[in-house]
Amino acid sequence: MSKPFALHPRLAADCHVLGRWPEGVLLLHRNASLPWLILVPECDAEQLIELPTEARHAVTERWHALAAWVGRHFSCDRVNLGAIGNLVPQLHLHAVGRRRDDPAWPGVAWGFSLPDASWTQAELETLTAELRKALALQA
Repeated sequence: MSKPFALHPRLAADCHVLGRWPEGVLLLHRNASLPWLILVPECDAEQLIELPTEARHAVTERWHALAAWVGRHFSCDRVNLGAIGNLVPQLHLHAVGRRRDDPAWPGVAWGFSLPDASWTQAELETLTAELRKALALQA
């Protein structure tokens, strides 16, 4: 029997919940220095390789569509994808938009001390509306 779905406390503290898809919850990292979105599948698996084939395909297709959207929407030079899970064991998939002028370039964003920057309420509402339109994000 699986446990009811709940976000890991660190994800809940570090992110805004933008909405959900059948594959899981979409988060936006609170630090607006980088466009950093995180897909959290609603499952008991801790690693992508633990998902059944059909679920893994659905999750990775959604993740790739999200990454493509991030790249276009934020005019990124690169979109870094990762599913590390060393600090947060709950399965979560990162799509981080990177530009040559971002504060962590060319290094990795993970573990880099980003300058403090916050998303405004208007920016959050706009991003959510655009994701609903482009990728069928649900409330």
